[in-house]
Formats: sequence, C-alpha cells, structure tokens
Amino acid sequence: MMDYRGNDPGAVQYGNFINYYQFNSAEERIRLLPDDVWLSHTSVKNNEPYLILDVGCNSGAVTCLLHDFIAKHTKRKVCVLGIDIDPILIERAVESNSNENVTYKCLDIMNEQKTRCISDFLAKYGQTSFDATFCLSITMWIHINNGDDGLKSFLRKCASITTLLVVEPQPWKCYQAAVKRFRKARDVFTHFVDLQWRTNVEDEIQAYLQRSLSCTKIYEAEPTKWKRKICIYHTNK
Repeated sequence: MMDYRGNDPGAVQYGNFINYYQFNSAEERIRLLPDDVWLSHTSVKNNEPYLILDVGCNSGAVTCLLHDFIAKHTKRKVCVLGIDIDPILIERAVESNSNENVTYKCLDIMNEQKTRCISDFLAKYGQTSFDATFCLSITMWIHINNGDDGLKSFLRKCASITTLLVVEPQPWKCYQAAVKRFRKARDVFTHFVDLQWRTNVEDEIQAYLQRSLSCTKIYEAEPTKWKRKICIYHTNK
C-alpha cells in the first residue's frame, strides 16, 4: 500500500487519512441522517438483529455512532461490521472499541478473495444481506483506483448485499484535489485520465443505481460543508 502520510497526511492513495475526523466531524455526519427510514424500508423481524456494513470505516468514529443512532431509532439490537483497507486504522478502531456488537476487519472490498469475512458475518446471524450499508465519502477512492468499471462493480456488489444503501459521493473538485496532492507526493492515479464519469460523477452514480441497478432513492440530505450529499437508496431486494 502506498502511504505518504508521514510527509503529507493529505496525500493518500485510498482515502485512508490518519486525521480524517479532525476535519470531517463524525457527529455532523450522523446529524444528516433521517430518523424514520431504517425499519420502514427493511423486513427485519422483531427477534433479528439489525445488520449494518460500514465500508471505509477509518478508525471507527462514525461506525460506533452509527450503531448508537440506528439502535435508538429502531429499538433493535444492532450489529455492525466496519471494514477498511488500512491495517493501521483498523488497529486503532479495534483498540478503541468497547462495543461487543461492533466488529472491525481489515480488507479490500474490491478483492473478491479477501471478502469472505463479510459473508461469514452475515452467516453468523443467519442472514444473506445487511439491512443497511454505508459508503460515506468512499466512492471517489474506489473510482480513481479502479476506474469506471471498478466503481460500477463496487456499487453492484454493495447493492447486492443490502436493503438500504447509503452513499455520499465526492464531487469532481475533490477528485482534482486528491490528484494534485498525490502528484506532489510524486505518484499518480493511473485510472484517472481514462475516467468517463467525470464532472457530473454524482449524477452518474445516481443514474447507475436507479437505472441499471433498479434502486429507489428515498432520501437526500442537505449538502455538507464539503458540498457532498448523503443519499439513501432502497435496493428493492
């Protein structure tokens, strides 16, 4: 894994910032979420836990808050799996975790051979899909490291294993800033120049989810200070 964090904490390949929550408040992200969609759009039964997948969980600050937020608004037992590509961040998440219903694993969701723990987590609870999957500010990193087809594959994969898909895409200016910082660190994102989803990437993601994957958008938050919108889609599973 390329890691320039020692010289520039902003120059990372996969969005694995060590100081992420210093400039993007975990609490503010939670405040953007609605209270009333979590049970009304899922079929979880009274005796079943509400299962959540948090993709790109970083050091776990949002992950733990998600557990508490969903538990409060569903009145159910909530079990969360947080995954991230960075072993250092996962180590920090594990060390700071005091909730037995929150689990962290280090893996690359784009590597099919490394995602067995996701199916194992579901099987542990006798389920084949999550009730909600969160992809907060991660689509850009999937996109510039895996290209258009890689991002489509990621969206298909997430939609196939969840009932609610929560997506917070980064706008194009974030791509440009990430590429600039990475270039200063003397490296490049090899897929960037070939991307066809570019200036209107947020619209492309929404169109793909709705038209190609038959998802229905049920919620859109007000833009954050970073001009990002959290959208919730029902996958119609």
